[in-house]
Amino acid sequence: MYDIKDFSEEQKHKIAIMRDEYVFKQLFIQNIEILEQYALSIVKDDCHAEDVASEVFWEIWNMGPKFMEIKSVSAYLYRATKNKCLNLLRNKIVRYESVEVHCNTLIDDLSPEALLISTENTKEIEFAIDQLSPKTKEAFLLVKDCQMTYKQAAETMGIAVKTVDRHMQIAIEKLYMLLKEKK
Repeated sequence: MYDIKDFSEEQKHKIAIMRDEYVFKQLFIQNIEILEQYALSIVKDDCHAEDVASEVFWEIWNMGPKFMEIKSVSAYLYRATKNKCLNLLRNKIVRYESVEVHCNTLIDDLSPEALLISTENTKEIEFAIDQLSPKTKEAFLLVKDCQMTYKQAAETMGIAVKTVDRHMQIAIEKLYMLLKEKK
């Protein structure tokens, strides 16, 4: 495994109670790359791994005096990083991809033919969405356009999460059928 440097009680006191940014910066500098590598081994994505490691340190700084309760800083860093990675994977957050991955596609998509096809597809999709029942359409747009979670959409609509899930199933099924008919 990776080698995280543990902190003495004095160093923890300086961070937690005295709010010594210099000591915190030492902890950060000594361990950020190690945590990023550990997170990368779990999430398999550089950007998410970097975000996870930074969030763990941000939470440590914001703990204040509660930081003193941590017996082993290294164990805490590993556990917090692992938990954040697992939450990230569980929530199926979209992965970042570098521009290089899609470089050729981006250039091709700027052709007039591709733009015309894209515009036609967009119109067909919008027409298909308009064919959905009002509640199904609302659930679909909240989740897909507004990028809400099912829970957030359920709260907004005043319905159960399972109902939002069912609306999404119906919407995807109907959209698939409507768009399949067009081809």
